[in-house]
Amino acid sequence: MNTSHPIIDAKKLNRDLDILCVAFNQDQGCFAVGHERGFVVYNTNPIDLRVKRNFGGGGSTSNDKNKYNVTSSHSTSASGGSGIGHICMLHRTNYLALVGGGRNPKFASNNVVIWDDLKRKNSLSLEFMVPVMNVFLLRIRIIVVLRNQVIVYGFSAPPKQIVEYETLDNEHGIADLSASILSTGTSILPTGSVKSGNENETLSSSSPFGETAKYQTLAFPGKTIGQIQIVDVSPAGQNKNMVSIIKAHKSKIRAISLSRSGTLVASASETGTIIRIHSTQSTALLYEFRRGIDRAIITSMKFSPNDSRLAVLSDKNTLHVFTMQDPTRYNESNNSGIGSAYSNTNDPKSLPTNKQHILRKLQLPIPIPRYFQSTWSFCSINTNKYHHNEDDELNSHDLGTLGWSGNDTVVIIWKKKRIWEKYTIREQIPSGHTSDRVSNGSHNRQMSSEYFDGYSQSKHTNWEIVRTGWKKLLELGE
Repeated sequence: MNTSHPIIDAKKLNRDLDILCVAFNQDQGCFAVGHERGFVVYNTNPIDLRVKRNFGGGGSTSNDKNKYNVTSSHSTSASGGSGIGHICMLHRTNYLALVGGGRNPKFASNNVVIWDDLKRKNSLSLEFMVPVMNVFLLRIRIIVVLRNQVIVYGFSAPPKQIVEYETLDNEHGIADLSASILSTGTSILPTGSVKSGNENETLSSSSPFGETAKYQTLAFPGKTIGQIQIVDVSPAGQNKNMVSIIKAHKSKIRAISLSRSGTLVASASETGTIIRIHSTQSTALLYEFRRGIDRAIITSMKFSPNDSRLAVLSDKNTLHVFTMQDPTRYNESNNSGIGSAYSNTNDPKSLPTNKQHILRKLQLPIPIPRYFQSTWSFCSINTNKYHHNEDDELNSHDLGTLGWSGNDTVVIIWKKKRIWEKYTIREQIPSGHTSDRVSNGSHNRQMSSEYFDGYSQSKHTNWEIVRTGWKKLLELGE
């Protein structure tokens, strides 16, 4: 994404409050928003403002629950700028990676600044010859994504370059990072941080050094169209200096997401109709899912905390959720790292089941077109049904960023509408065999290309996803 230009239309909203970027932290328990005047940090669910930093002379404030001692009202910008175009949190510590953006950037677009929010100053800085497309943080690593390179640095003073990788032209900064102790999905919880869901805790002071993760998996586009490169950027992985290549798509990669355990990588091409999930360890194709038949841009894609589900959001504002747990193999071992996701479930029929067309199970004397052999999401929704009071231009051009709050709750942050939404996955209330989205009015009928009504009937529980909460984000720049 080109963050040198604001995302929000000035004719619709106050341009001083343009949101330039949204990023969840590593456990998705909180998220940061970069805007034209600085940045803010919220708890994910329930949404709660934790930190507000204004660099444009509007002061620097914090939530009462915040443990920071920050009451300074002066700007720390040498250039007088304030816009933040990229932001990355380091778990819940006081360190964030910032890149300038917007009409009046706080920092240059070719600089990565490690911001120490406890001291309210730059801690480290990296300068490049070209604009920075994306950035990721670990306690011992800084990963910078440029248009044709991915560079890994040690998190030290000064930062020391460890390795760099060449990529195909990557104008959107496509990449993802996952750190885990074990391949079974155990997550890193650094000193001073808390698990997502404890809304009473906030960001904490912590040194950036001392990461203990066994695997630090990084995924990014390869040097050939449709390929993904997988590397382990941990000290052990860097000593091996191995790069795995996955031939994922025929078209250019548009979205990449790693599971929390780092054992699965989901990808979508610029076509946006097929989602493929590969093993990062063997590079084998494990799942192939169909989002729809119309071309679409995948704007956000995330695995659930236990790696058992994948949420996919497109520029058509449709949200699809796929499951990687097959009830027919409920008691079988699974080498993909998600075999124990539902180990406490007694009845496999209560597990979500991805939908398949009825023709797939029929033995026909003629070949079945690939479309009818596809696997579709077990639940989906067109989020525009909840935004009918919004301006049509906002709905059609808005970009959402999603995260998970537990294994049954998806949170979406909308940039233009500046709202937080919570969607809950639940068992569908029995109402015959007619799906709500087929009989829910003319609006959803217009999306018939996304929702084909010829799915085979299943003896398993039907599921749906509904909006269960929403809230306007605070006036970010005030």
